[in-house]
Amino acid sequence: MTTTVAPGRLDGRLGAALAAAPERLVLIVVAVALTAGTMVTLGLHEWWTVLPLAAALAAVAWRPLAPRLEHPRDALAGLVAVAGTAAWTVWNIAMAAEYMLVVRDPGFLTLSGLWLVDHPSTDIPVAGAAEAAAVSSSFLADASEAWNLNGDMIQPQGAKMLPATIAVGGWFAGDTGVLAANVVIGAAGILATFALARRFLSPVAALAPAGALALTVSHIGLSRPAYTEPLALLLAIAGILYAWRGLTERSTALMAVGGIAAGATTFVRIDGGSGAMGTVAGVAIALAVLDAPRLWRRRALRVFTVAAAVALMAGYASVAIWSNAYFMRLAEEAVALLAAYLVLTVAVLLWSLSWTERARGDAWLVGLSDRLGARGAWVLGGAVIAVMALFASRPLWTTVRRGTSTSSQDFVNGVVESFQRAQGLPVDGTRTYAESTVTWLSYYLTWPLVILGIVGLGWATMRMVRRDAPWAVMVGSVIAPTVLYLWKPNIVPDQIWAIRRFEPVTLPGLLLLAAAAAWWLASLLRARQARVIARRVAAVAMIGLPLTTWVSVQTTAEFPLSTAVNVTTREMIGARDMIDDLCARVEDRPVVLVGTSELFGGLRTVCDTPVVLALAPPTAAQISEMADAWGEQPVVLTRAIDDVPWTETPTPVLSSQVRHSTYTLEGVPRTVSVRTYTWYAGVGEESGEVAPMSAVPTATAP
Repeated sequence: MTTTVAPGRLDGRLGAALAAAPERLVLIVVAVALTAGTMVTLGLHEWWTVLPLAAALAAVAWRPLAPRLEHPRDALAGLVAVAGTAAWTVWNIAMAAEYMLVVRDPGFLTLSGLWLVDHPSTDIPVAGAAEAAAVSSSFLADASEAWNLNGDMIQPQGAKMLPATIAVGGWFAGDTGVLAANVVIGAAGILATFALARRFLSPVAALAPAGALALTVSHIGLSRPAYTEPLALLLAIAGILYAWRGLTERSTALMAVGGIAAGATTFVRIDGGSGAMGTVAGVAIALAVLDAPRLWRRRALRVFTVAAAVALMAGYASVAIWSNAYFMRLAEEAVALLAAYLVLTVAVLLWSLSWTERARGDAWLVGLSDRLGARGAWVLGGAVIAVMALFASRPLWTTVRRGTSTSSQDFVNGVVESFQRAQGLPVDGTRTYAESTVTWLSYYLTWPLVILGIVGLGWATMRMVRRDAPWAVMVGSVIAPTVLYLWKPNIVPDQIWAIRRFEPVTLPGLLLLAAAAAWWLASLLRARQARVIARRVAAVAMIGLPLTTWVSVQTTAEFPLSTAVNVTTREMIGARDMIDDLCARVEDRPVVLVGTSELFGGLRTVCDTPVVLALAPPTAAQISEMADAWGEQPVVLTRAIDDVPWTETPTPVLSSQVRHSTYTLEGVPRTVSVRTYTWYAGVGEESGEVAPMSAVPTATAP
C-alpha cells in the first residue's frame, strides 16, 4: 500500500521532533537562565548547581509544556526555523563582540560573566584595595557607577541573570564561550518569536516575523555584546507564548510557567516590571472573557498572577542584594514601578474573588463586549491606531527637553552635546529626542513595517474586545511598555543604545502584529489566488525590509555607500588581547590604575588582582604608602606619561587599537571609531618612585 504524504510534510517521530524543536530549544535556554539567575541570587552559582538543576527543570517541564502541533507543515517550518537560526547563531558568534572595556553596560556585564565562571557570586573581594586607597581621597577601591564598594566587596552594577547565564558558556568554552553566549540567547529569542507567531499564523507564515527579527540591526547589534535586552526579550515573549497556550489549551501549568517567565524579567532588567504589568493585565482580561469553566479561569488567573509577582519580587531582591548601590540610585523609579505592580496584582486578585456564580464579577467585561458590538470594537481599535499615529507625528509639532537641572541630567546634557558636535547638529544638550521614539523604531523595522505593526495593534485590540481571549495578552504585553517608552524613554538618545528600550517587547511585538495585520488584510481579497500571492509578498517584504537598513546610500557624501556597523563590525575587537597582555605584565601584583576607569573591571576580574583607581596623579610617597598597605610593591599603569613619578623616562609597554561603532543621533551607526590605547607600566620601588617595566625583569605569560 502506498501512503500519500502532503507536500512539505514530515511524518513520524522525526517530524514530531522537528515540529517541536523550536519550543524545546526555547524551554532549554529559559530553564538555564532561570536556574542561573536563581543560583547567582543565592550565591551558589557553580556548574554543579546550575547545570543539573537546569536539566532537571527542563525535564520536569518537558512533557507538560510539549507543544500541541497538528498542521501538516509544522515539521518543515520547525526545520527551517531551527536551521536558519543555527546559521544566524554561527555567523554572529564569529562576529561576537569583545566588549571588555567598561564604556557602557556590556562591559561590566561581560566581565561579571567572566568572573562567575570561577566564582559563586558577582561579589568581588576588595583584597586590600580599600586600605591602599585610604591614603588619599582621590584614590578609589571601586570605579564610578559600574563597580560599587559594599563593605569589603566590590559589586558590579545591574541585575545578575544575564552574567550568570553567559557564564554557563564559559564552562563549556572558556572566555570565548562567555563572549558568544549572548548570541545563543538572541537565537532563542528568534525561536520564541516563531513559536508565538505559529499560534495565530500558519507554520510557514510564522517564519516571516521571526526572520524579520533576526535580520534587524537592533537584534544583531544587541545580541553580539552582552546587552540585557535579548534575554529580556526571550523571557517576555516566552511569557506571552506560554500564557497564550495556557488559555487555548486550558493548562494551569502553562499559565504558571508563563507567569514565572513574565515576572523573571526583573532578574535581567530593573524595569522589567513595565512589561510584566501589561502581561498580567492582558491575562486578567483574557481569562475574564474566555469561554471556559469559571472555576478553572479563576484558578488560572491566581496562579499566573502569583507566579509572576513572586518572580518579579525575587528579581528586585536579587538586585538589591547583589547590586545595592545601583538599586539605591534607582530606588525612586524601582519602588514606584514595584508599587504600581503590586497595586495591579492586588486588584487582580481581589477581582478574582468576585468570579463566582453569585457575584459574577467577570461577567461585566462580556456584557461590555456585547454592548460595544463589532462597530464599537473597531472604534476602540481605531483609537489605538490614532494614539500611535499621534506619537509618530510628534516631531512635526514638538521638541522634548529635560526639565529641572540635576547633576545626572547635567552629565547627560554634556554627553548629548558631544554627540551633536561630532555630527554637526545644532547643540542643545537638554533635548531628549523623545518626540522621535516612533522614528527610532523605523530605523530598524522601516516605516512600512512600523505602520503595518500599528495597524496590527489596532486589529488585535478589536479582536480582544470581540472576546478573542489570547489577543488580550498580546495587546496588554505590547501596549504597556511601548506607550511608556514612546512617551518617556529616559535614555541617552544615541543609537543603538536608545533602541534598547524597545527591543524586549515593542520590536518583536510590532513584527508579530504586522504579520497578523498583513494576513488579515490579505484575507479581505475575494480570490483565493490573490490572497495567496498577497501573503507571499507580505512574507518576503517582512524579511527583506529590515535588510534595507543594513546599507545606506548618500550620493553627496565622500563615501556614498555605508553599512550598519553593528552588523558588519566586531564590536570592541582588540580589547580582549589588550587586557590579556596587561595581565601578563601585572603578574598577580596589585595595580594602581592612574587616570582612566574603563579598564578597572578588566584588571580586577580577568587578571584577578586588587586595583586602586587613582583619579589624580599619585606622588611617590602615596605609592610607597599603598605598597605598605598591600605588603608588596604595586604595578602602576597609566596612559598619561606625566602622571607618574618615574625613575626614568618610560617607553610604552603596550599599544592597542580597539574598534567600536560610533555614537549616532537620528540614525543607525554607520561609521567605526578606532581608539588607540598606549600604556606605560612600572613597578613601585621602596622610595615610591616607579621603575618602568623596561627597566625591570618581566615574565612571559603562560
